[in-house]
Amino acid sequence: MKKLPFAVVCALGAAAIGLSSWSLIRSYLPEKLPAEYTMYVGTNDKATYQLEMTRQEARDIVHNRMMDHFPNGFTLYEADGVWRDDQNVVTLEYTLVCIVETEKRDEVYKVADELLVALNQSTILIVANAVHSVDFYTGH
Repeated sequence: MKKLPFAVVCALGAAAIGLSSWSLIRSYLPEKLPAEYTMYVGTNDKATYQLEMTRQEARDIVHNRMMDHFPNGFTLYEADGVWRDDQNVVTLEYTLVCIVETEKRDEVYKVADELLVALNQSTILIVANAVHSVDFYTGH
């Protein structure tokens, strides 16, 4: 049986510890550091699969809830969402995409809880990405 050199064993051990530490650190990133959260908010009623209000009413609901939780700003834009449910029904729906940079992960989920009820949704897709820097560039 061939023995590995001591330096190789140490390097492999350090790599394993480094990967474990990185996994642990990453598990805390969304809670501890600023992150960019993107919420995909569908507007079709979960029971009827139809938009049960006007697009403007749905947009106002999302805008107002986001303003309540993120008065310093967010981005809101319209999209056409497509998804397939567990009954294999394909649905196209008016979707509002909300993007916010925040350290307040719990606030993102609070507004999502409110929107689930207000728009009678089954789910809201939330994507979190760690933010390395946020600058409000004003020019030279």
